Amino acid sequence: MQFKKIRQPSRSRVVILVSAFLCITVILININFMFNSMENEDLLIGEPLDDEANSNSMENEDLQIDLPRDKVRADGLSKALKPANILHRKEAKATIAYAVSLTACGPFFNDGAAVLKHSIHLASYPLGGSKYAYKMYLFAHPSAKDCIEPFVKMGYNVLIKDTPINASEIKTDFFRRHVVKTGCCGDKEFLKLYAYTLTDYPIVVHLDLDSLIIQPLDDLFDAMLLKDGETGPKLSVMHGKPIPAKIEGYFTRDYNMMKLGHKYPGLQGGFIVVRPNLGHFEEYKRVILEGDFQQYRGWAGKYGGYFGAQQIQGLCSYFYDGLHPGTAVELDRCIYNSMNDSPYKEKKNGENKGKEFCIDGKSTCDDCRETDFSLIKSAHFTLCAKPWVCPLGKITTSKLCKAFHHKWFSVRKDLEKEWNLHGNTGKFFGYCNGQG
Repeated sequence: MQFKKIRQPSRSRVVILVSAFLCITVILININFMFNSMENEDLLIGEPLDDEANSNSMENEDLQIDLPRDKVRADGLSKALKPANILHRKEAKATIAYAVSLTACGPFFNDGAAVLKHSIHLASYPLGGSKYAYKMYLFAHPSAKDCIEPFVKMGYNVLIKDTPINASEIKTDFFRRHVVKTGCCGDKEFLKLYAYTLTDYPIVVHLDLDSLIIQPLDDLFDAMLLKDGETGPKLSVMHGKPIPAKIEGYFTRDYNMMKLGHKYPGLQGGFIVVRPNLGHFEEYKRVILEGDFQQYRGWAGKYGGYFGAQQIQGLCSYFYDGLHPGTAVELDRCIYNSMNDSPYKEKKNGENKGKEFCIDGKSTCDDCRETDFSLIKSAHFTLCAKPWVCPLGKITTSKLCKAFHHKWFSVRKDLEKEWNLHGNTGKFFGYCNGQG
């Protein structure tokens, strides 16, 4: 038997087969890359991670700053690309709403708003090593509508809001006549209560524009979002008070506004963290309209006697201490909303005249001026001069104030690098040639 000779393929057929194989391989690689890109398209750097934020950006496109949205400046990119600081969007635990209120137009608001927002950005997911993304809100009174455009350009979601109540409908004569003309901004300060209405978010942080976030606030958020049976993080609280199982809010107190031994001190209105609740919002409105604020004594005859008592400082103290005790947490004011304040006040008359005592009425008290800067989570420029006035020389003698100012200007520098702007030669990273 004779076997047929196997015919060898020609050179041209080999070339065709190899080319076809290579083409198929390239196509498969591209398909795989396409699907991987779709899976990872939520990895964003330098923007709040929120679908609604993207849709709002499209709606406000004509008011946005003309900056590249798909690119981060070199300094921000190097920070973002550290493995510990890059998180996929699906890994964010939640989105936190941060809000500020604007009751009227004024100088330097834009400086504070820009740096505050960027400090939150640097301390939030994905850049700050935080588990929580963020979204910025501005509650603007109609009288301030002519100065909201810069806030929109900076990425704030602007909500034009009138005062939650009509002051003319307040039942009591004294409170009706005085609430509109006392405090920082009269009844307009009640705009801050709209924080309770942002129910699309699990937590809302309301800050004053002269505030600065220095470190992530994840410990507060984690403790607030605990599920049944979970153990929360250890929080820095005042006077070792117990933490409720379900936390409805956080605040600090402004003891410097109080007389020595005041039994019902007010809240510091520049830092309030709340769990949104429309029922609480409506209850606040009822309390205000009822007008149970007694001259020289305060809400329910107890919560008053200090600056801002008729507005947020006294109202929220009455709400959490009087109406809903045991639902909110007073945080350590040396760590959160730090103002570099003295805990002591000198007795002006009577026995022990001229002697200093702890303002909070305790036998011992922590001096926030001696707090290690590395421990502080947020600062508030009340006793320390506003950074935008370029505080030099005698105006800034405290080492902690200097640390706060240095941090504020470093955040500003980082922001302006992203905007491709540069400071001048001078103090505070080149932004100050002199005071004022």
